[in-house]
Amino acid sequence: MKLNWKTIGIGLGAVLGVLVLAIVLFVVFFPKDLAAREAERRIEAATGRDLTLGAVQISLWPALGFSAEHASLSNPDGFATDKPFIAADRIVFAVAIMPLLRGDVEVKQLVLEGAEIRLEAKQDGAANWAFPTENTSQSETTIEDLRLDDVRLVNSMVSFQGAADEAPLVLQDVDANMALQSLDQPAQIEAAFDYRDQRVNVESDLGLPRALLEKGQTPLSARISSDALTASLDGAFNAENGALTGQLEANGASLRRLLAWIGSPMSDGGGFGAFNVAGAMAHEGQTTRLSNATLRLDAIEARGDLAMTNQDNGRLLVTGALSAPSIDLNTYLPPPAQGVEAAGVQVETAWSQDRLDFSGLRALDANLNLTLGGLRFQRMSFSDAVMNLRLANGAADARLSRISLYGGAGSARLIADGAGATPRIAVELDVQNIQAEPLLRDAIGFDKITGRGRLRASLVGQGASQAAVMRALHGNASFNFNDGQWKGVNLAQIARSVQAAVTGQTQSGGGATDFAELSSTFTVADGIAATDNLRLLNPFVRLDGAGLINIGAQTIDMRIAPRAVRSTEGQGGDASIAGLGIPFRVSGTWTHVTFRPALQDVAQSQLRSILSRQEQGSPLSRLGEALFGAAPAATTTTPEAETPAAAEGQAQSETPAQPQEQQRPSNPFEDILRRTVQGQQKQAEPPAEQPAPTP
Repeated sequence: MKLNWKTIGIGLGAVLGVLVLAIVLFVVFFPKDLAAREAERRIEAATGRDLTLGAVQISLWPALGFSAEHASLSNPDGFATDKPFIAADRIVFAVAIMPLLRGDVEVKQLVLEGAEIRLEAKQDGAANWAFPTENTSQSETTIEDLRLDDVRLVNSMVSFQGAADEAPLVLQDVDANMALQSLDQPAQIEAAFDYRDQRVNVESDLGLPRALLEKGQTPLSARISSDALTASLDGAFNAENGALTGQLEANGASLRRLLAWIGSPMSDGGGFGAFNVAGAMAHEGQTTRLSNATLRLDAIEARGDLAMTNQDNGRLLVTGALSAPSIDLNTYLPPPAQGVEAAGVQVETAWSQDRLDFSGLRALDANLNLTLGGLRFQRMSFSDAVMNLRLANGAADARLSRISLYGGAGSARLIADGAGATPRIAVELDVQNIQAEPLLRDAIGFDKITGRGRLRASLVGQGASQAAVMRALHGNASFNFNDGQWKGVNLAQIARSVQAAVTGQTQSGGGATDFAELSSTFTVADGIAATDNLRLLNPFVRLDGAGLINIGAQTIDMRIAPRAVRSTEGQGGDASIAGLGIPFRVSGTWTHVTFRPALQDVAQSQLRSILSRQEQGSPLSRLGEALFGAAPAATTTTPEAETPAAAEGQAQSETPAQPQEQQRPSNPFEDILRRTVQGQQKQAEPPAEQPAPTP
């Protein structure tokens, strides 16, 4: 059977004509004012609010019906009366066509253009978006009598006001639609809006709309996407207390960008890039908790529980416990520490003059317990670390109650204080059975000592740059290494060879000195570590030493006195056993240490000055108490300039006139050396130490 296109065309034309006629009749005969008054009556009866409609017109777009200019719906009693709950430039009531042909006006769609919706909640739980339902009102007409298949917002604004003293949350340029069959059937919501100059898209399914009006709990699923954040939640919402629970997953390309977007910006720097969060979320009041969470940030992956609380001071408080296989702190340090290749101390050059910036510590507060399989700081590597990390008022306090490093174990503490105008850094370390060579190499670039032993340090520095901090260090330190080597010089050979000392052959740095014990304690002031009790015990050599290690200038200037002995007693032996030997001066930069005969004490005045300032107790503990409230801070002034002369490892600061040293056994080799050197030297030198009288 062939299609009769002529008949089909006539049929379609007839249908189109009927539709055009229906539209014309609707425009001519539709009682728009009557319909507007009826809609106004129904809405007021259902909501218990006052609805005000302006001039009413027939509407063909965006829906067939009628519209009113400058419509508004008032707030309930107890809320602000100067501004309505909803105010719209134009409100469109779309009517159902079939009921309209029977003479019944049935509004199926509500469109608000240029609307301002002001949501407000009080501390007692009252909210201005709560409307009477069949379960909450004795009235015959309730919100359930408004059957709306679709509610739309076009180019609108939505604000939420919590506490009266808080700034409202404002969403601009809102385009949204909600499909609502009834209060007991799921509702679908799609929305797009601007928040802090970013476009955000939201898709949500609300399982029980009635719960929003009756302060109950409803299933909720939502998906959010923006340039800074993509997130999804499948859970439930409690309208009575605002609690939100469910399974959360969120990710983004930059945590730094996300924090800036939500109002907690960080300063420029490394790290805080791509992130991912997944776990069970529970939000109530000002606190959001994550349980059994997996967190990824840059190359870090951690698992555990977290709680985040919005504080009255505006900073976010993060608490909880996490474990991670490894963390590389170099990612978050300022240059040149960032990156594996550039990490650590560059002893061939001076300390960095780049400005230290700890302002990122002011972005939040924290109290976290961390278990780390590995931790990297500059070139130093740690393992099996248990840490408590506390951030407060722009300062960070990391306490490592357990740590393994370089074959040993112990405890450590690091404080970074960015609260004031000038950054402060403090470190406290107490580790045992560590390998000296890799530790000293990675920590300060010094690789001349091997062996195992104990290292203690408590140091505090202040300054605008790494160099300034190193020049301002003060505190104390000590070490005790056993069964090792001092590489670069054979002190036993030197002690037995006067001719080698006179001709300066020791400056070639050949050989090594084995020792059973090497120990010393240091007092540190103005970036210079001073000691008067360096000692080395060797089966055939005893060594005493005193002098300065200039940390700020990366130099050493010490006097050591090796003595050849016949005792084979090793560590723990008598370091004062008399013997034959020549005192030597060890000086130069950390990477170019030289040895030459020492005929006078090294920098005695400065050495004694620093040792006299030895502090009792731990300077780091005092700083920690001051920063975190355990005790008031002591007011000190830390010089920023380098100490002249001695700060550069030079001998100009030496003061020859010193109290007479304790009588030492005479040494004929030292007398010979003194006469020889005095006859050969052509440049002026400080007065030589007077030899002990010969019996």
